Amino acid sequence: MKALRFLVLVPAWFLLVAAASPTPTPQPNANIVLDTAAGGANTKITVNGTQFLAHEDVTLYWDSPNKVAAKVTTDRNGAFTTTVTPYPGDRVELHNLCASVGPPTPCANFTLQGPPSPTPSDSPSPTSSPSSTPSASQRSSPIALPTNTGGGGGLDVIMRPPFVFLPIIGLLGLLAALAYWVLMKVDRDRPPVLPSATVVHRSARPDMAPMHSRTPLPGAQPPAPPAEPPPASPTTPEQPPY
Repeated sequence: MKALRFLVLVPAWFLLVAAASPTPTPQPNANIVLDTAAGGANTKITVNGTQFLAHEDVTLYWDSPNKVAAKVTTDRNGAFTTTVTPYPGDRVELHNLCASVGPPTPCANFTLQGPPSPTPSDSPSPTSSPSSTPSASQRSSPIALPTNTGGGGGLDVIMRPPFVFLPIIGLLGLLAALAYWVLMKVDRDRPPVLPSATVVHRSARPDMAPMHSRTPLPGAQPPAPPAEPPPASPTTPEQPPY
């Protein structure tokens, strides 16, 4: 008798549990929209839901029901607005944000992107610190040397500033040395100009001097002046015969 009563109570209990548990109501027009379709792991995503049942509790999840993103309650118009973030630890790929209603289950797509690649930044210059041994950067510092791209060799380097002044200075020095050599050569070949001088010969013995320059001795008569030759008689030209 007790076994028969137990067999009757068990089916009745299952019927009561089935009647008490709510059955999902189909919501074919329920929809959720995301304000952004892609972003990183810390992206704030605004979710707008419409055409749900009024005052309905909705759970939003990523890809599977165990990855809950948020829980919201719709308003009297069956709409809601909330903000979610990507599920921590998800891979960088396409994911679905779904609402726990339906069928059908409304979902929206979101592409999870990886962290941006770091951009090269200028490294801070090392601060000088006193050290007994020079560092590697102090021992060898690279110096940018001009590369020969035109095939001109050393001439191409000399023809660029500031080395372009070296040939000019050398040429000016060579011209100055050549001009100095020419001036010295001309001065050396030119005969020297001697100053003019008057030579006076004086005799140690006055008596041996010329007659016109002798000094008369004391008490001696001066010599008589030389006799003048008689004047020549005038000549009469001969008359030609008639």
